[in-house]
Amino acid sequence: MSRNHRLFRQYPLNGKATISTGEVATPYHIYDGFGALIGGIADLSAVQQFLEKETVAPVDNGDGRTPMAIWICRFTDASLGPHCELQFSFFTREGRANRAPTNHPLHLLAFMTDPGTKMLCHGLWNNTAQVVAYNRELLSLNAHLASSHVCNKTGELRFAFSDKVSREPLLSGTLPNVARFSMRATWHAMAQIGFRKVWAMARQPWIGLQILNPTGVSLPQNAVAESFTKNDVSLVRYFDSSTDELTFGDTPYASLGFKPQFVQYMTGFKFVYLEPDLQLEQ
Repeated sequence: MSRNHRLFRQYPLNGKATISTGEVATPYHIYDGFGALIGGIADLSAVQQFLEKETVAPVDNGDGRTPMAIWICRFTDASLGPHCELQFSFFTREGRANRAPTNHPLHLLAFMTDPGTKMLCHGLWNNTAQVVAYNRELLSLNAHLASSHVCNKTGELRFAFSDKVSREPLLSGTLPNVARFSMRATWHAMAQIGFRKVWAMARQPWIGLQILNPTGVSLPQNAVAESFTKNDVSLVRYFDSSTDELTFGDTPYASLGFKPQFVQYMTGFKFVYLEPDLQLEQ
């Protein structure tokens, strides 16, 4: 049973909070679902200007580019009920370490496993009012209500998101070969991360990642929130422009020069997101 996983026993639903939609249990739990991480690079100067109000800076790849990630998820069992998610994320590290001198297409996977890496969850759309309220009011995330369609059929993940209020399209696409195991990409990813680290990660019950909220939602600073993820299956392959379709709508994220490089598919998705800890803020 997904809800009996060790992750949820370690971080149980032992809190309550009142938000604009009513009382909710905390912390945020995802018990099952699937998703795709589309990892790539964007124009560094454009992202720097885009994030000028933040107190953190995007990673410098050393070639005028910075890592960027797009998350497309459908959570089928969650503490806040089933829902879909579209997320645009950037990455940062402190001081001189905020540089990733490599242009390998899969370096972001390695970068995300580094304890010093923090992910800035900058743009977020969910398709239920309760999840939007929770993300905005408790996690200080820039969440908005979306109309969404996420369909994961055999051999194909098809999705479309639009803003519920403006009705403007945000992102749509088709990612075929969802279940295909790419030996080449998996081998390259392991080489980037390091074989010893991959082995150590495989023995961990879950993977942790520090997440930053954007400023000005409910918190005036980029505070750190701990998150923990466990997938039953995780497959990686290179993005293939001849078969993969990714179309931006009327969103400022379309102007950042995003170049997709790989796709990571996650099934049996389990996730815990704790509230921001102001003592760990930047």
